[in-house]
This record gives sequence, C-alpha cells and structure tokens, in this order.
Amino acid sequence: MSQVTLSFFGVQPIHIESDLYLELISKKINLQKLREISVPNSSKWLDRFIYNYDVYEDIYEIQLPNIEADLKKDFYRSFHPINNQHITLELSKYLTSNSVTLYFDPRFVYFILIYQINFEIPVEVLENFLDYKAHQDNDNNQDLYNTIRDVFVKDSKNHKMGAWGIEVQRKTLETIKHMLNEIYSVNILDKDVSIPVSSCNISNIVLAKEHINNNNFVKKLINLNIFAEKLTPNNEIVPLYNGTVYFSFHGRFHTIILKNESDLYRFQPLQFHIQYMWFLVERYNKIMSRINSNLMEADSRNNIQKYTSVIHTMINKIEFLRLHDMNFKHAIEIDIDIYEGNEKKWSISKLLDSAKEYVTFFKDYLERLFNQKNALFQKKLNFILVAISFMQLLALVSVWNDYLSTVNASNLNVDKRIIHIFGNDVSSLLNFNIYVPLVLLILMIGTSLYLWKSKRE
Repeated sequence: MSQVTLSFFGVQPIHIESDLYLELISKKINLQKLREISVPNSSKWLDRFIYNYDVYEDIYEIQLPNIEADLKKDFYRSFHPINNQHITLELSKYLTSNSVTLYFDPRFVYFILIYQINFEIPVEVLENFLDYKAHQDNDNNQDLYNTIRDVFVKDSKNHKMGAWGIEVQRKTLETIKHMLNEIYSVNILDKDVSIPVSSCNISNIVLAKEHINNNNFVKKLINLNIFAEKLTPNNEIVPLYNGTVYFSFHGRFHTIILKNESDLYRFQPLQFHIQYMWFLVERYNKIMSRINSNLMEADSRNNIQKYTSVIHTMINKIEFLRLHDMNFKHAIEIDIDIYEGNEKKWSISKLLDSAKEYVTFFKDYLERLFNQKNALFQKKLNFILVAISFMQLLALVSVWNDYLSTVNASNLNVDKRIIHIFGNDVSSLLNFNIYVPLVLLILMIGTSLYLWKSKRE
C-alpha cells in the first residue's frame, strides 16, 4: 500500500506588548549573552537557506525546555478527524515525528515559534477523509486540517488545545520572558508576552511522488483545504511546474503538493517568510496607532521628545525590514512569481508601504507639534522672566526710595565727577534719582501688558 508524507508546518509569531516593544527596540542588547543562550540551528530547511543565500543569517535559535507532554496521546485521546460517514481517522497510528523550534531575530526584537508535525499515511486511508463536508458552519469542523490545528492553536478564548500544545506554549512564554530579562535587563510581566489567538499559519506540505498526477486526489486535497477555511477563498487550482508542484495558498491553511522531496526546502522558507512579514508589518502599523493614541492623551513636550526618538528608531526598523524583504526576494528568484502572488493576497507590500508613509508623516507631525509646543513654552518663559524682572525692579524702587528718604540737597555728599554730569546742580541729580525708576516702572508695566495681549492673540 503506497503512502504519502504529510508535514504540517505551523508558523506562530509571538506578541510583545506595545509599550514594552517600544522600550526594547530603543535599548542596547547584550549580544554576547544572546550568543551564549542560543543553540546551533536545528531546522534543515532554514540551515540550507542561510547557507545558500545568507538571508536570515542573523536569526538565533533559542533552546526550549523538554516537552514532557506526549503529542501521540493527544491524538489518540481527543483529536480525530472524521469523514462523511462519521468514521474517525486514528492519526496517532500514522504520526512519525514532531518538533517545535523557537527563533529570535534581534534586528526586530521578534520571536517566532515553528511547529512541525509529520505523518506517513497510506493514500487509500487518506482519501477516505478528503470528502469531509459534515457541517455547513465550518467553525467547529473535524476535518483533517482543523483537527490538527486544534492541537496547538487557540482559535478563541474558550478553545481547549491539547496538553502538548498547552505545555509548548507555556514553556515558550517562560523561556522568552527569562531571555528578555537576560539580554535587555528588563523585568517582564506575564501580560507583556503572549501568543495571539488564531494567529498561527499552517501549511500542509504533501510529498506524493506517485499520486501528484492523480487529479482526483489533488483536487480533493485542495478542496478540503478550502473547506477548512473560515473565509472561503478562490478555489481555483493552479498547477505549477507542469505537474511536479501544486501550490494552493489561502488564509489559515495552505497546501503544497510535491513530487520531489528536494522541493520541500524551497517552499518552507517561502511560507516562513510571508508569515514573518505579515505579522511584523501589521504589528508596526498597530504600534504607530498606539503612539498616536498616547499622544492624544498626553501631548506634553517630554512625551513628544520621547516619541520623536522612538519614531526615528521605527523609521530605521521599517527601512531595514524593506531591505530584508528585498534580499529574500532576490534569493528566491526562481519562485518569485509564486511568492509575489501570495504576498498580494495578504497585501504585505501595501502594508509595508503604508507603514513607511505613515511613520514618515508622523515624524514630520511630531516636529511640527514640538515646534508649536516650544513656541508656547518660550512665550510662557518670556512672561515669567518679565514678571521676575518686574519684581526685581519693584524691589530696586523700594531700596531707592529708602535711599532718597535719607538724603537731601543739604547733606548730599556727591563725587564731583558725578555732579559735574548734572551741571554741578545737586537738585538735578535728585530729580534724576526720583524720576528714572518711575520711567523704568512704566516701561516694565507697558512691556508686561504687551506680552499679555500677545499671549491672548
């Protein structure tokens, strides 16, 4: 009985709370410590891609603690796909291997968890579970795709994953919190790092050497993928490479049917990169919105200066991300048509362009806002300085008045060089002493009134 290999490849981005993320991208990372806690790359597809193209060479694999929960037991006890005759498929019998790998990209302070679950299933057995259409409402379907997804993806707050998926996610979050504390010297709260609901993207990579040209088998498998989606996409099957590859890209699930095992290492990087880009670009757009909201609540000069520095960092990150994306596309020239077609479905280029445009606009907006705030601050400062000068003048007038009360023309002893300026007339000097402070006082009052009127305008 001939068999097909199914490799379910899940890409799960990790969410870092916005305020913490803005803090981390501005902090200096301890790269030496990061190198000490990272481990050699264990994924053949990524290792090969880095070796051939030097793309993703700055990504680090972070070792996870041993996962004690048994995935095979989860499949045996709770997770069984069914067919139209309500017969269950015992997946635990066909499970050959599984792995989880955590990656960290310090360039963007970005964690991604990779799941890989592999099966060897006789083609006759598999075909019996490709016609699943038990419910019109496919939110809780027990088709092959959603059954496997339920093991390690939380699609709602009330969704119950398998014990294996729960332990993987718990240990992943603990590892990340400890690691951030080590390499950035920050205290991480439980709420700061999380795995977003329904955010994992899953590709079913099928190695079907003998059956890829069986149109009935291929069509059933693609149609099952389409049925498993919450939002039904275009169900057109596009054959690529003259029957050696079928690449069906949709929303939560994708199906890639291969004839040659070597093609596995071509398409896993594509699936990884598109999810990598989608989550990060969407994240940047949300962060910009968060900054805008924070400024609306408190647009003080200190906040503006703080976010101006953050915006400059964000501009650098977005431009660096664009460069990273260009380098990746250059590396996959042979498959660029496939990738760009899928990229268009998810609007990644548009999201990236909008992030760049918005962050540039926001930088200019912050500069204008700071200049306005600074101008108002200068007006207030000038008013305060005038007030201080006014009080100083009043004090001087008071001292001057005390002085005048003790002198008169008969007892005034004046330096001859000073009295000479006033034509040797002591009374002229006394009049000068009396009226000059009064004139200065009037000028000060006039200046104060002018500044007050200008402030109102």
